[in-house]
Amino acid sequence: MPSLINLIRVVFGASKRLSDLEKLILNSVRMRLDTKTAELWDRQILAINKIQRLPEGSEVNFYRMKNGKPSFDAELSFANKTEELQVAKVEVNLANVTQKLTAIVWSVNGFLFSIEYKGNPDLFAEAADEDTRSELKIKCELKANLAIDATK
Repeated sequence: MPSLINLIRVVFGASKRLSDLEKLILNSVRMRLDTKTAELWDRQILAINKIQRLPEGSEVNFYRMKNGKPSFDAELSFANKTEELQVAKVEVNLANVTQKLTAIVWSVNGFLFSIEYKGNPDLFAEAADEDTRSELKIKCELKANLAIDATK
């Protein structure tokens, strides 16, 4: 039975582990956050227990599930609870490759929710492996402040 469940997860893009590329992108955002927000960022990432990758790698969604439903623990939420918030724009370049990857990191209602890709992440995902990681150049630009309550 476990192998059938794993097959379903692969077919529907569900997983519990971040890819190396996703870790690099999310860490590039984390490095630009203040200490308190970075701690919440880490706690939210640790709480992710379902990752959904859409076909052709166009988007990755992160969930914190409890009893089969998305969980929104108030202790983990960012002060900025904007319904849909573009947190950062991350550009990924690979040495000797003209193509680039743009990753838009989103938060929803105070929770890290997704990475939306412009470009094909497959080539960059291979390069994010520890052996070739030095060939990647990552530039992150914060687009919003997660520490400020924007609803007031």
